Parts: sequence; C-alpha cells; structure tokens
Amino acid sequence: MKLISKFVNKYSAQIILGLIICLALILRTYNLDKNPIGFFTDEASIGYNAYTIATQGADQNGTIFPFFIRSFANPIIIYASAPIVALLGLSEFSTRLSSALLGSLTIFAIYFLSKELFSKYKYRNHIALISAFFLAISPWHIHFSRVAFDLIPFVFFATLGLYFFLKALNNIKFLFISTFMFALGAYAYYPARIFIPLFLLSTLIVYLQFVIKNKKLFILNFIFLGILLIPIAKHMFFQNGIDRWNQVDIFTHVEKGQSVPFHILNNYLSHFSLDFLFLKGDVGMPGQFVTRHSVHNMGELYFFQLPLLILGFWYLFSKREKRILSLIMLWFILYPVGSMFTLDESAQATRSIIGIIPFQILSAIGLYYLLILFSKFKKLLNYFSIFSILIIIFASFIYYLNLYFIKYPLYSSGYYGWQYGYRSIMDTLKRQSGNFDEMLITHRFNDGEELLKFYNVVYNCTNCRGMSNPIFIDKTRKQLFAIRQADIDEAQKIYPQLSFDIQQTINLPNGETEFRIGTFVPK
Repeated sequence: MKLISKFVNKYSAQIILGLIICLALILRTYNLDKNPIGFFTDEASIGYNAYTIATQGADQNGTIFPFFIRSFANPIIIYASAPIVALLGLSEFSTRLSSALLGSLTIFAIYFLSKELFSKYKYRNHIALISAFFLAISPWHIHFSRVAFDLIPFVFFATLGLYFFLKALNNIKFLFISTFMFALGAYAYYPARIFIPLFLLSTLIVYLQFVIKNKKLFILNFIFLGILLIPIAKHMFFQNGIDRWNQVDIFTHVEKGQSVPFHILNNYLSHFSLDFLFLKGDVGMPGQFVTRHSVHNMGELYFFQLPLLILGFWYLFSKREKRILSLIMLWFILYPVGSMFTLDESAQATRSIIGIIPFQILSAIGLYYLLILFSKFKKLLNYFSIFSILIIIFASFIYYLNLYFIKYPLYSSGYYGWQYGYRSIMDTLKRQSGNFDEMLITHRFNDGEELLKFYNVVYNCTNCRGMSNPIFIDKTRKQLFAIRQADIDEAQKIYPQLSFDIQQTINLPNGETEFRIGTFVPK
C-alpha cells in the first residue's frame, strides 16, 4: 500500500483524477456519431426537441419551455442537449454529446461521493480514485454515455444527491442542495421516480438520529421537495405520464396462468445473476432480443470485479462500518426496483442503470483491501502482485474495447439495434428530390416520424414523406421509395401489375441489404 500512497502523494490526487476524466471523455466521445452506428428514434426525438427549444423556445408540439415533452416526456436530457445543439447544430454528434459530457462529469461525482463516504479514512483518496477509474472504464456506463438516452442524467444527479446529503451531516446547509439534486434525478428518468423515494426514505432511516436532531429543517426540506415535485405529480396522475408505465408494467399485462409475484421475484433476482453482471450482460438475458443495451460476450461489469466485490463487502463487514455498509447495501437492494415490475423476463441494463455506482465503489474498496493484503508480502512479491492486477485490468479493458468498437457495429445496426440507414436514405432522397414529386420512406421503423423530423432539419428535404401502411402508390405522381424487402412484397400483393426497379441499396455494416431505393414500374 505504501507504493501506491507514494504514487498518489507524488503526483497528487487532482492530477490523477484529471487523467481519469480525460480517459473517460475520450472513451465517451471518440467516434460518437459513428458508434453506435445508426440513430435510434428516442435519440432523434431528444435531438429534435432540443433543436426546437433552442431555436423557438418550445417543444415540437409548440409548448413553451415545457416541464415534460409530450413525445418523449423526460425533460432533463433535452434541456441539457439544447445549448449544445444551438452551438453545434443538429446532428447525431451534438445530440449524443450531452450524455457523453454528463457521463464524464459523473466521474467527478463518484470521486467526491466515495471520498465523503470514507472521509475518516487515511486512504480515502485512494478509494475515491479507484472508484472514479472503475466508472471511467465501466462497460455499462460507457455504453449508455455514448447514446442520447435519459439514463445518465439520472445517475449523475442521484450520485450528487447522496454526496450532498453526506456533506449535510457536517454542514446542514447542503441538505437543500441534496434535495434539489435528487429532484432533478426524478425528472430525468421514469425508474428514478420509484428508486429515489425508496432510497431517500431508507437513507433517512439509516441516519434517523440526524433527522430527529434537525427535524424542523427536514420538515422545511420535505416541503421544498414537495414543491419541486408538483409538476411530476401533475404529469403522472392528471396528464399522460402514466401511459408509459401502463405499456410496460406486469400488473396490467398478466397472461393466463402467470404468477405475478414469481415474475417479479425472478426479475429482481436476475439483476444479481452471474450472467447479467459478469458473463452475458443485458443482451444475453432470457427473452432479450434488443441489441441496443449491451455488447455480446460480456457482462455489465468486468469479471475481475467479482472477487473485488466480495472482498469489499467483507472489508466493510469486518471493520464494522455499519453506516457505509448500510448505504451501499441499500443501494444494491433497491437498484432493480425500476425494472422488476416490468414485463421483461429478466434484468434490463437501462432501467437498472443506477446500480452502476455502488458496484464501482464496492469494487474499489475490494481493490483497496487487496492492496493492503499485498503490502504484507515481501517487496518483490508485492510488486509482482500489483503488476499482475494491472495486467488483468488492462487486458479486460482492451477486450471490452474490441467488443464495443470493432465487433459491436457489425451486429447492432439493424431494426432491433440502432436502426442504421435513415441518414443514408435522406442523403440519397435529398440529392434526387428535384427529379421526383414525392420521396417516400418505409414505415417499418420504430416511430419513424421522429427520425423524419430530425433528418428533415439536417437535409431540408421538403418532399420527403413517411410511407403509409399499407403502401399506397400514386400512379399520377413521380415517386421514389426507400423501402425494405417486406414493403416490396406487400406492394406486389396490392399492385401485382407493378415491379420494383432498384436504383440503389443501403447495406448494414455486416454487408446485409437493409433498404432498397427505387421506383415501381409496370411489369
């Protein structure tokens, strides 16, 4: 341990943290517009609403600076994206950049949270730096920091919320900042509205004496929180905020003979399975066919973290760190609550994203404890042990980079992935727009209207349209179609006298043809 201490003291924790942040930023922004390859409809909706707010002060429905966006609902990621889109223009890169930046800032948040958790420890900087490093290279965190989803703001604000709560133990003024951070987290993501109240209540129980001692201020704080959450309550119970829940919850979609309690329990426990955490990840879980949420052949965590988690738990238990252990264990126990009540057959990396923080902190504690054990070895053996750990971590990291940057684009770009091809379609149609009356794009996209709105800003294709379902061919107009093979098959059943004249094909990165661009002509 003395070797590590000398390194930290020599170069200072701030410089090392800066290097970790730089690494995190590179991992989250490199080729950001090209990997994931494609652009999902949720991202397009975020980008387009950020654009309309930045340029018009209203969402795409014309509502002036709304608390909730009707087409997407969660506002934090959209408002975070608006100034970036205003500065850089609307693109895949500018839309995803807010998530990448907030993901990188979360490295700061976990560093300060870990440092505050272990404020009485001589080696608190070591644990905090290791936590930050583990989050910086985390497959789970990198994956969602590189896409314009609303997950990362939730993680960022919840982490800051707990940090400021711990700061309030010594300076009560920080309590209102903590409340504000947790409130922002609740606005960021639907599952946060389940996790945050339960986690806050549990945390207050752990620190019950502190609550009782400052009960008047806590009463004011609860009033403050209630005021902050009035728009959420109004949205959830009096507007359409409950619609998304009704689409995915198990209670309103019970199949005949299905045991709801068993489904919930099985879903909950799957979040702690070896497959989800260390071997297969989200994409390898039962019933999962969506490739957007993780890479193949790897868990949400590195396998080397498994023994570190066990060591970390044992260290806290043996040191009788009741409050620290209680907080981390509560976080572990509650992290699946945003996912366990859904229709999913097993763990899902998106709705359980908040679990990423305690896993990194406990892994850091485990590595810290392991270094303490190694320090008892003879000098040469100590050096060899530390070097071996570094090799294992480095090899695991390189393995993940290969999976994500090299292999992932080859199988994640299709319909159940990132829906590659819309930009290529719009680019082709825009160049051909002067030769046709109407440019029609297949309806076989996940909410393709959002993609059309986004790319119409980029390409300004005034005669580009989404195709009707079933397909309608107007023989009085010159029409160019960008369609899938299923559209061609459907059209030839409706219009047997016509055949499709292919002018161009758009292929996925693996070489498979995804779209065909052309016209319908008489046979």
